[in-house]
Amino acid sequence: MIWIWAESVKDNGYLQFKTAIPYKEGKAILRISADYKYVAYVNGQFVSCGQYADLPAYKSVDEVDVTDYLRAGDNELLVTSVHMGTDFAVSRTMTAGLAFEVVCDGKVIASSNADTLCREHAGYQKGDIFTPQIGFGYQYDFTKEEAKWGKCRVVETGFNEMPRPIKKLNIADPEIGTVCAQGIYQARFGKTVAEVMQNAWLSTLRFNEMTGKDKIKDAKLVAPVTFTAEGGDGTFAIVNLGKETCGHLTLSVTVDKPCKAMLGWGEHLTDLRVRTERAGRNFGIALNLKAGENVLDDYLYRMGAQYLTIFVENTSFTLNALSLRETVYPFKKVKRDFKDRFLNKIYETGVRTLELCAHEHYEDCPWREQALYGGDSRSQMLFGYSAFEEYDYPRASLLLFARSMNEDGLIELCAPARAAITIPSFTAYWLIAICDNAEADYNEAFVKEILPYTEKALAAFMARSDAQGANMLPETRYWNFHEWCDGLDGGEIFREKVLSAKKDGPLTVLLAKAAKGIAALEAKIGNAQKAAEFDAYASTMQKAIAGFYDEEKGLYASYIEEGKKAGYHAYMQALAICEGDISKERIAALANVLKAPEGKVVDCTYSTLVIKYEAIIKADGNADYCVEDICKQFGGMILQGATSYWETALGEADFDDAGSLCHGWSSVACYIFAKYLA
Repeated sequence: MIWIWAESVKDNGYLQFKTAIPYKEGKAILRISADYKYVAYVNGQFVSCGQYADLPAYKSVDEVDVTDYLRAGDNELLVTSVHMGTDFAVSRTMTAGLAFEVVCDGKVIASSNADTLCREHAGYQKGDIFTPQIGFGYQYDFTKEEAKWGKCRVVETGFNEMPRPIKKLNIADPEIGTVCAQGIYQARFGKTVAEVMQNAWLSTLRFNEMTGKDKIKDAKLVAPVTFTAEGGDGTFAIVNLGKETCGHLTLSVTVDKPCKAMLGWGEHLTDLRVRTERAGRNFGIALNLKAGENVLDDYLYRMGAQYLTIFVENTSFTLNALSLRETVYPFKKVKRDFKDRFLNKIYETGVRTLELCAHEHYEDCPWREQALYGGDSRSQMLFGYSAFEEYDYPRASLLLFARSMNEDGLIELCAPARAAITIPSFTAYWLIAICDNAEADYNEAFVKEILPYTEKALAAFMARSDAQGANMLPETRYWNFHEWCDGLDGGEIFREKVLSAKKDGPLTVLLAKAAKGIAALEAKIGNAQKAAEFDAYASTMQKAIAGFYDEEKGLYASYIEEGKKAGYHAYMQALAICEGDISKERIAALANVLKAPEGKVVDCTYSTLVIKYEAIIKADGNADYCVEDICKQFGGMILQGATSYWETALGEADFDDAGSLCHGWSSVACYIFAKYLA
């Protein structure tokens, strides 16, 4: 295809492209790709969005059947595309460009080229950074006149076009929300739109007082609702979508005169408002409203939220629609019945959480980051094999990591990004995830494609290991994170000093497991030499596990520094049970510690519960303790009204009030229930 763009390139520049599609009859397919994001319309009707998060050498091309949108004669194709000029966790910047063609019965009847019309989008403008992971957001101006159409230019991108590796996402009709709060506000301070909303003085008023309507009958947004009140800087309303969701914004608001507005989103009302800002994270956009109705159906960005809020700088506004169009991957959901309604609910909520954390690739959370991490995604893949019986989707994410691998043999912190740091243990988990996938659904072509990358990764770790185990990676490039608990959180993320030499117990165990699994795959495709090499390394690492055992404490230390053992964590005990060559008596003793860690070890967080549970089941021979603990941990969330599982037990209060209430790694019930209760 021919790639085009405007004459000038702006970071987060929003452009519109237009061309005619001459059509007679036959099946018509739109092939389209963008460097960052796009949304396409045919004859004014939405047909496609959602550029796969990719790399220049593997530029994904969507293919969409647009036959039903065409009529005989000339048709209009309109595309909005945005270029991200800065690297963030969800994408890496590349040459700005858009390419498309419409193919009808094998013949190209329309395509992007130098004659394609182009202009800056009147409504979309660069906004605040949503989060350091998601990157720049947008603001929207309904009052600005459309620019005149002009010609674009052909650009040389160097992209290697490839078929989209996964299915397109399903986009539902807007959720019907309910107004749950309303009133007047007074702005106080804030550098961003989200911060202004977070810090505004709010005075809530009764629904009937502002609308003249019955709250019980009319608060559900099935019909327009007009809010009117005097005082303050304007009026506001909060809409509850009824559940955690993730999707594209749909908004319709009517005002009697031009005015400014702000829109925000969040997962809870703990602050007695929607938490729109926290520590540089901004969940808000500025709106410039025109007199009359203002309609925005945004297909460029996804919002993860249960609550939406709008602040209008006017004494009155009519809310016609404020919602999200839920966007999910078309997984097949495996029906399971555990003969207990509460167990079923716990399992189904886990499936729902996994579903909300998978779009173009796996995401740690749909609200705050939307990013693909090696450690998080290994759990999501493992849990999803039983929930969805889906194997190609995981393989796409595993290959995305492989293709964005650094020269040092470690995968990026988030693929396909370019990050200043990476997490060594997440490369180990990526290796383990490859083995999990092969065990769940062996695909020889995939194994042969990805093994050269695994060989490079293992070679990097082998160079940093000896008979005493794996070395912690001390350079500033590496954040030696394992999980969010004291002693295993890797310390300072961005640092200037090189760390002192230290043996890393959890990394040693993970590499023993990873190397053993990769060796088996090498043997399966007939590569005996590599299989023997990695088997030997796995054996060395497994033997090294014994060196972390502290006879006096009866526990495995997480680290050894200058011959001294330090750090005692439930995670390390669980790993040792699962992968170490230890006696049944020691396994039983350590399992008891895992069940009652207080005062003995630092307990596991949700990110590593699956390891803890597997260790206990290995010791007990059954899953009784684990099922009961899942009911306590995650069933407790459901009893508090959660519709998806939290990032940690502290919920929204964790990470300095930035805890996610929907996190993929917390869906451990899907795995344990399916494996041990089915």
